Amino acid sequence: MDFDKLKQWLDISQQYQQGDFWEAVFEQSFREKMQEGFSQTAPNTDRSKASLKNFPKADIYVTDNAVVVLLEVPGVLREDLFLSVSGNKLVVRGISKLPDIHAISSKTERVYGEFERIIELPEPTDSNHIQAKFENGLVILTYIRKYSEEERIFIK
Repeated sequence: MDFDKLKQWLDISQQYQQGDFWEAVFEQSFREKMQEGFSQTAPNTDRSKASLKNFPKADIYVTDNAVVVLLEVPGVLREDLFLSVSGNKLVVRGISKLPDIHAISSKTERVYGEFERIIELPEPTDSNHIQAKFENGLVILTYIRKYSEEERIFIK
């Protein structure tokens, strides 16, 4: 089936429908598969850019005395990553490069290109208090929690 012709037909028919007509016609999983098929024919679509919006995936753990942040960056080289922190905002920038494979893609799920993500940390810190290591496609950031005693606020 020619996906370009089908996409043109869907775009034209969408102009003549009120609301999201296709939402009622197709179940969501079918619609997602169709969109995936379209994105495979044009890998540099807005879908790729939207996917990079939440890249890299992150997990944040808080222990009694430390905060641990795991960033998943498969296939990204250490020298292609840039990390910075300001208060409780961690900025992760980098580039995910397409491997040098001389072949026609039959399926593309990974996204490539420049990325930037700002991750809100549970507690503020300074860059000189963060330990970072790169291991098996993960960036592991650790910093000691700063405890401050609770102070009472008097109401006038």
